[in-house]
Amino acid sequence: MFLIQRVLLNGLLWWLAAACGLAMAQGSSEPVPSRMAAVIGGAVTAVGPGDVLHIVVFGQSDLTSHVTVTADGEITVPFLGVLKVANESPSVVARRIEQGLREGGYLRNPQVSVEVAQVRSRVASIIGEVQRPGRYAIEGRLTLLELLAQAGGVRTGAGEEAVLIRRSTQEGQAEQRLELTVGNRNEPAKVIQDIDLEPGDVVYVPLVSRFFIYGEVGQPGAYPMEKGMNVMRAVSLAGGLNARASQRRISIKREDAETGEIRSIKATLEDPVLVGDVVYVDERWF
Repeated sequence: MFLIQRVLLNGLLWWLAAACGLAMAQGSSEPVPSRMAAVIGGAVTAVGPGDVLHIVVFGQSDLTSHVTVTADGEITVPFLGVLKVANESPSVVARRIEQGLREGGYLRNPQVSVEVAQVRSRVASIIGEVQRPGRYAIEGRLTLLELLAQAGGVRTGAGEEAVLIRRSTQEGQAEQRLELTVGNRNEPAKVIQDIDLEPGDVVYVPLVSRFFIYGEVGQPGAYPMEKGMNVMRAVSLAGGLNARASQRRISIKREDAETGEIRSIKATLEDPVLVGDVVYVDERWF
């Protein structure tokens, strides 16, 4: 009877401390720790290999532990041994531990809490032109745009298309590659796309596709590609022709996709400009 009362009292004290801690976190400018946020929001719905679990048996400090889910989806719990927990929610794992302690005669009325301290089984990766590339936990639901925000946004010079690489769930099938619009600064009419991410997804944000223009123009340099780009538009972006320029002496240096050889093409203002092209405006002879 004394043990039950002590367990209930410790459980009540723990609940009050957690409630006060949450209130303080909400009333300050400091963010709530991600582990607490995940538990409060009920975001982690299933544990998996690599996840770190924080197990608390109220009133029994010697049974409190941090355990890592093995590659086989198992954890080792004092007195109970090995438990298979893969794809189970933290609350289900807690109830199983309570049942094992009770039925094994170790505690009469055990109260157990299981939190996911670190999420490692459900992650998505982002690489390329973002501020903080890396692996990010999928706690509940995570979309492409939310992942970009967590990664600090795109860097200067990033493209407006992101490539999502998704592994197939069926053996023998090729991975999926989806190109999604994540910006429309250059083309405001384009619709920004979002998608729910799945564990194992890899997002790549490349540099913006560019062309280059040099010679007798106002501002030679590299410029982002636009849909339907031609020489006239390229010259306009570069500040137009200067006083020495010859409209008839424009050439494009373009790499052959098959051989890699650089070819020089005589161009007019109406000719298309492709990604990687180098447009050169020569000076007039007289």
